[in-house]
Formats: sequence, C-alpha cells, structure tokens
Amino acid sequence: MSLLKFVLPQSIFDFSYLFGSNIFKKILGFLREVILAFIFGSSLIYASYLLLKTLSDFLSQFTFGNALQANLLPKFSKYYKDNDVLNLNSVYVFSKKIILIIFSFSLILQLLIVFLFIKKFYLLLIGTSFVLALVLSVNFYNSLFLSVIQAKGDFKKFSIATTFNVIIATFFVYPLSFLLDVLGIAISRLLGALSLSYFYIKPIVKPNNGVKVSLSINDFNFSVVFLANVSLFILLISRFISGLNGDSDITYFNYAFVLLNVVLTAIVFNINTIILRKISIKKEMRYLIYSILVSCFISCILYFLVNKFSVQIIDLIFRRGAFNENDVLSTAYFLRSLTPAYIILIFTTVIFQPFFSLGIDKISKVSLKYLFFLVSIILLLLGYIVFAKVAARDACFLFINFMSITSLVISLFSLRYFMLYED
Repeated sequence: MSLLKFVLPQSIFDFSYLFGSNIFKKILGFLREVILAFIFGSSLIYASYLLLKTLSDFLSQFTFGNALQANLLPKFSKYYKDNDVLNLNSVYVFSKKIILIIFSFSLILQLLIVFLFIKKFYLLLIGTSFVLALVLSVNFYNSLFLSVIQAKGDFKKFSIATTFNVIIATFFVYPLSFLLDVLGIAISRLLGALSLSYFYIKPIVKPNNGVKVSLSINDFNFSVVFLANVSLFILLISRFISGLNGDSDITYFNYAFVLLNVVLTAIVFNINTIILRKISIKKEMRYLIYSILVSCFISCILYFLVNKFSVQIIDLIFRRGAFNENDVLSTAYFLRSLTPAYIILIFTTVIFQPFFSLGIDKISKVSLKYLFFLVSIILLLLGYIVFAKVAARDACFLFINFMSITSLVISLFSLRYFMLYED
C-alpha cells in the first residue's frame, strides 16, 4: 500500500474510498427499494409516504450532504491546512440549537401535507411525520461533522461511517416495514442515523486542546445551499408534483429516481466533493476539466442503457411481490422520460463547483441574484401549471425539463464569474 501511495496521487485513493463505499451503499439502496417494492408495490399508502418523504428530502437538501459541504467544506479545509487538531465544542453547541428548529419546522410542514393533500391514513402518517422529522434533525447533526471529516481529508473514515448508516437502515427495513407499515420505513432510517451519530460522530466532539473553531448562522448562506443542491431540488419538486394527482405516479417516479440517483450521488457528487476541496486549497481548472470528461462518458453510457434496456432493467430489479407487470412498464416510461433532464443536471452540479470554492463571503451577493432568478422562474412555471390545469404527469415532465436547462445556464454564468474573479 505504501508503494501505491507513492506512485498514485492521493485523490485516486480518495475517490476510490468514496466510489467504493457509494457503490456498496447503492447496492444496499437497491436492496431497500426491492424490499419496499415487494411489500408495497404502487399502493396508495406508499404513495402517501413518498409525498411526505419528498418534503422531508427537500428540507434535507438545506441540512444534509452537499448543502453543508458547499457552506462549510472550504472553511474547514482551510483550518486543517494549517492545523492538525480542531476544537469543535462551539460547533457542537451550535448544532444543538439548530436541531430543535429543524425538527419543529419539518413536523409542522409534514402535518400540513397530511391534512391538506392526503386526507387518509391519518394516525399512521402522523407518526411517520414525527419520525421523519427526527431523521432530518439527526442527519443535520451528522452531516455537520461529516463535513469536518471530509475537510480533514479523511475520506476513508467518511466512507465507512456513511456506509454503516445505510447498513443499519437496510437491515431493519424489512422487519419494521412488515410490522409497522410505512412507519417502519421511517424508523429504520432513524436507527441508521442514530447509529452513525453514536459510533462515528460522538468521538469527534470530545473536548481537546486544538484550535477552536466557531460556527454561527452567518456561516450558512441560503442561496449557496440552494444552488449547491439545485439539481436535487428540481428532482424533488418534480416528484412532489407527480404525486398531487392522488394516484401511483409518484411511486413510478420514485423507483426511476432511485436508479438515476445512483449516477448523481455515487459518482458525480463524489467527484464534486474532491473537486471542491482541491480547488478550495489550490485554484486549478484541470480538476473541473477532468470531471466534465468523466461526466460526458457516464452520460453517454447512461443514455444508451436507459433507451435500449429500460424495461429489462426495471423488470430485473423490481418485478417481484406486489410489483407487477404494469408497474414495470410505467416505471420504465418514467425512467426514459427523466433521463435527458437528469444528464443535464449532472453537468450542472459539476460546473457549479469552482464557484462554490471561492467561499461564502465572495459569492453571497451573486448567488443571491442567481437564486432570485431561479425561484422566479420556478414560481412562474408553477403558476402556469396551476392556471393552465396541466395534468400532474405532464406538469412533472414540463417542470424538470425546463428547469434543468435553466439551471445549466445559471451554472455556466457561475463558472464565468469564477474565471473573472480569479483573473
């Protein structure tokens, strides 16, 4: 191993840890979806759960993963550039204050969805809303300190910790779903998040004599968070729209979403994490060029496989138990229809990375302008969908196709801003 480290750059090992763990997590994720398809198929109770989970997932984009990376990774990376040990007590105190706010806000919104849009399965979905709000809160806490681990460059530990989370959640999903219906799905996710927190995050926050790092609400920028997760926001809003007709379209969207999300999270997001850390320390565009080339290669393979073998892929992965032939055909249709927009979103996430590397202080004003433009377009598009009474399925595809192109244009403007700023 020491000889390999001498010959190969560290970024190769970093990507290997991230990629390897994510492949394993995606295998487990597939297993979870197969189990859920077997138990629930395209049932209305599962569709109702997905509507709630879509809201929870939407909020998690502000509190988990890429969102915190874009805000905190440049800051912590610079700290670790000059210091080996950091005292994170202030970060821990800050996290406790935010968790309660996240929980309360998430729970209220989910309960509104239950009473305004679903109007069925009240008791079960109220309990599920409570657990999903807990999951969101714990995930924020975990993600905060996982960003510290990434900033330190310990991608191996990060990979193991996040994999452990998924293993626990997958292990419990079948028995808990079988016993507690959709509430069991949420509880299995909570057990995974709590396990990660106890075994991997708890040791990080122990008091030490390292350099003190403070964290406040000023270190977070709403517009930066939105732009860092714009691809997932577009996908989640589209999924939410697909579920407003009260039928099973949201389940078909979700199964297709899970398959396509492998590419975005297992490969592209890992590349983005490494690019962001590299460019934050040393401004070199070659990392971006490499990632664009990789994304081109991945996109070509993805488009070919989906258009040639969509039915076969869905049939192989999901068709068993409650998931029938009609579900296969409907999910395959969603998979083919979503792929072009998904490919555009892949390039959007990659092209945004140099912009985020400048740090919040340097991009906050311009990112606010980008946010205002994107939100304006979203509201106008949603207004058209409502007043023109566009069917939920058509509205879903209209939204994702239009917004994917719009977000790509904004990402190109952000790249131009980065290049002008550096010059």
